[in-house]
Formats: sequence, C-alpha cells, structure tokens
Amino acid sequence: MISLLKTEHKKTKKKYLLLTSLLITALDLAWIFYGNFSEDAILKGWMMFLYQLPLTNAIFLPFLMTVVASRLADIEHREFMLKQLCTIVPRGKLFDAKLLYGFSIVLACMVIQFVSVFIFGCVKGFGGVYPFRLYSVYWLFTIAASLAIYIFQHTLSMLFQNQAVPFFAGVIGEFLGVFSMFLPQLPWLRKSLLWGYYGVLQFVGSDWDSQTRISTFYLYDFDWLSFVILLVVCLVLYGIGRSLFIKKEV
Repeated sequence: MISLLKTEHKKTKKKYLLLTSLLITALDLAWIFYGNFSEDAILKGWMMFLYQLPLTNAIFLPFLMTVVASRLADIEHREFMLKQLCTIVPRGKLFDAKLLYGFSIVLACMVIQFVSVFIFGCVKGFGGVYPFRLYSVYWLFTIAASLAIYIFQHTLSMLFQNQAVPFFAGVIGEFLGVFSMFLPQLPWLRKSLLWGYYGVLQFVGSDWDSQTRISTFYLYDFDWLSFVILLVVCLVLYGIGRSLFIKKEV
C-alpha cells in the first residue's frame, strides 16, 4: 500500500493537484477572515467561528473534494491507463490507495484551516480561553462529514470515465446541502443529504438583535447519534463503491 501511495504522489507532481488544493484552501481562509471585526465579534470570536464555519465548510470543502477526487481518477482514465494498471495492481488496492491519498490531501487542507483559525483568533485577541473541547468535537464532526462525501465523490470518479458526471453530482449535492442549512424547520432534508451533515452536526446557534447589532451564541447538545449514523454510512459507501469498482469493466 505504501508503494502505491508513493506512486500516486509521483503521478500528481506535474498535475498541480497540491497547489490547486492549497489555492482553494487559501480562498476558503480569505472568506472566513475577510471583513472588519467589531468589539463584540472579537469578544465572542471563538463561538462566532463555531457558528459560521459549518456553512463555510459546506461551500468550500465539497468543492475541494470534488476537484481532488476527479483529478486523481482522471489520470488513470486517460488513454486506457486504468485498464493497464488493473492488470498489475489488484483493483481493491488501487481503489483504497487513491482513496487514502486523496483524502489525505483534503485532511491536510482541513488541518491548515483549523490551525489558521486558532492563530487568527489568538492574534485578533478573541475573548476568553480557546474552547479546545468544543473545537475538537467540531473538527471530529467535520472530518466525518467530509469523509462520507469524499468516499462518494471518489467512487463516482473511479467509475465514470467522463469526469463531468461526478463533478455535476458534487455541485448539485453541495448546492442542496447549503440550501438545506437555511431550512432548519426541515431537519429530514439535511439528514437525507451527505452534504447536509455539516449542518446536522452543528451545535452552536445564534440570535442577532437588529437594534443593538449584537449576536448571542448558544450551544445545542452534541448529536452523537447522527455522528455514529454518518460513520456507518461511510462504511456502507466504501463497501458499495469498492465492490462496484472491482466489478467494473475497464
């Protein structure tokens, strides 16, 4: 497996995949940090970010994963390379290697975001002590939601030679996921979409007073049940995707 991961890295060196991923991450960070922060926002900055990040990640992370999964698969789909590769590498191992390598890129970008948020908050002087426990749970939830989406995108990219199929599936799913976050009165809609789980697992709410222009943030209970369900979905998607790829004619 390690040799396959090294091979994936060598194949992407001249494809600018890492650079593209970093540029998307930079755009994500620019979106997060842009604007003037009021005294109230700085005072409540840690909670404010916990409230805002799910929506931001629902926009940028699925796009990042669609690009990464598609670019990795497109390397093999060109000029029947996949057919040649499958004669020397077991299909299951190839599926796993590309999945691990692709999600490791996504995970690295997420770590950059997480660290950047912490540094930005410290530099800005956010009020209170950094809520390490809350952010740890949030990162865990974010990684789980992202893993489910990436497995789905990876499977589509490996199955379809035309990468427009997984790209449009990702864009439509992302749109529906973001849309569902603006409809809290329809929780079933969020829970029926992989992309909606950024909102399902959100545990910080906000009330904004239009007269004082002050936001009040509050905590929900952690939705551990949905988190466990999401992990089961990851296993199911992985099993189905791997099986379909092994049976696929190339």
